[in-house]
Amino acid sequence: MKWFLRVWSFISSPLLVPLAISIWFLSYAGSFSDPVIKLKLYIIALFTVGIPLLLYAVLYSLKLADSIHLSSTKERLIPLLIYGILIITIVKLAFDDGMFMPLYFFFIGILMSTIIALILALFQFKISLHMMGMAGALAFVILLGFYLKVDLIYYVIGLAIATGLTATSRLSMKAHTPAELIFGTVMGIAVQVVVAAYYV
Repeated sequence: MKWFLRVWSFISSPLLVPLAISIWFLSYAGSFSDPVIKLKLYIIALFTVGIPLLLYAVLYSLKLADSIHLSSTKERLIPLLIYGILIITIVKLAFDDGMFMPLYFFFIGILMSTIIALILALFQFKISLHMMGMAGALAFVILLGFYLKVDLIYYVIGLAIATGLTATSRLSMKAHTPAELIFGTVMGIAVQVVVAAYYV
């Protein structure tokens, strides 16, 4: 079971969640053969996964990061600052046409979460980025169901289970205290609720 929880911790990485939600959302919005949707996905993949992984490799080689999970608050400062800039870039490049407003505000929520995590890291508090990401995704899908007036219950159940697994995996790995996990969950949900006021 421990090996599964360790693997799940990588699957539920806050780097992968925004891309997964984007693929899911855009599959509803249109066809992946649409060049506009393709371009948006390429931009999102590059700036949420590609560049952050490259950044981690550089930080690791410079001994400024010991783990991809950024175990200490000190290790988080530079990656969170740069990640915030990358999210701003996504918002500017992928959503400048005013299309897919719910997804646009989902990324605004990610930006707000990143800023919160950065501020907390400055004060030596290590909030769970995994739980912020998963709980934020869960809240987004629930709110999207209300906005579109469609039944997304199976997706909600799946994400709820995934969120529970993420919390279990982080506890199993002793990566966070229960307080850090709970606070990450609450903040991930709260931020998405706040930004949803602009599209729901």
